[in-house]
Amino acid sequence: MEETLSNLQTYGYIALFVYSMGGGFVGIVAGSVLSALGKLDLALCIIVATLGNIAGSTLLAYLSRYQKQDFIRYLAKHKRKIALAHLYLRRYGIWLIFANKYIYGFKTILPLSIGLSSYSLKKFTFFNAFACAIWAIGIAIPAYLASDWAKNTFERLQSYPYVMPIFLVVLIGGIYLGLKIGEKRKS
Repeated sequence: MEETLSNLQTYGYIALFVYSMGGGFVGIVAGSVLSALGKLDLALCIIVATLGNIAGSTLLAYLSRYQKQDFIRYLAKHKRKIALAHLYLRRYGIWLIFANKYIYGFKTILPLSIGLSSYSLKKFTFFNAFACAIWAIGIAIPAYLASDWAKNTFERLQSYPYVMPIFLVVLIGGIYLGLKIGEKRKS
């Protein structure tokens, strides 16, 4: 276990950078949780995730701009999504660059769409850098605070061992009931 924690401290930032290139939330959340546990530094996690996200989005835009033939073959299945991204980009402008960080499935389509269009890559890179920083801060700090709260709650609950099984039963039951109600509404 000690070796695993040592490897996390050594390679955690590299893994966070690589994972953030794809725009995933889980990497920055995991980095924040590890920061709350004292294994990583929160500020460094935010910086690494920001740089990884900037690199990933910018790389997609530049590759789709200068390697169009390769991307056009790949994106033949996604013509409708690309066209929709172009329309949204015209309608919402730079605000779409900020919003796309939070829309699952749209994180990769927008940079590809910008690369395939005549949109300025310098302008995209500039606003994308700000959007990535806001994204990393907006995910990391709440995750850090929530993990700190959860850690404190679990430490308090350890003195009452009978509460945790009751909590888990209520949680699982609530999820089950929520899914059943959702199924009935769809029918």
